Amino acid sequence: MNEENINLGEELYTLLAELLNRRMNRAVQDSIRGEYGTLRYLTYVENAVPAGTLTEQLHVVPGRMTDILSSLERKGLIERRRSQKDKRRVLVYVTEEGRKAAKRKRETIRTEYAGLLKQLGRRDTEELIRLLKIVLAYEA
Repeated sequence: MNEENINLGEELYTLLAELLNRRMNRAVQDSIRGEYGTLRYLTYVENAVPAGTLTEQLHVVPGRMTDILSSLERKGLIERRRSQKDKRRVLVYVTEEGRKAAKRKRETIRTEYAGLLKQLGRRDTEELIRLLKIVLAYEA
């Protein structure tokens, strides 16, 4: 690898680290794997799933998922019920209040990113999305 590519790699690493460590992005990362991520999955992807599915989809350890589900249940945002087909299985359901909370959080996120979208403009935003998809598809 030549010196120019090494410098580009270091600059890319530095910028990505800075981006990921910004306050706004830390909040997004926390919400993706936390309560909002769970509500978002149950509201927009699939409702009535075992906790293990949520653990896998949100990439959290089982103990963390147990804490998230207990908190959401105390708040009345989810319910855990035994499966009608298999009484040994417990499924997680989002409540109507949970759906409303997920929609409110989704609107908050849209508002938070509105400034960035305005600054970039439509063309650059679409280009950023295109490039991020390439980055996400890359496996070293």
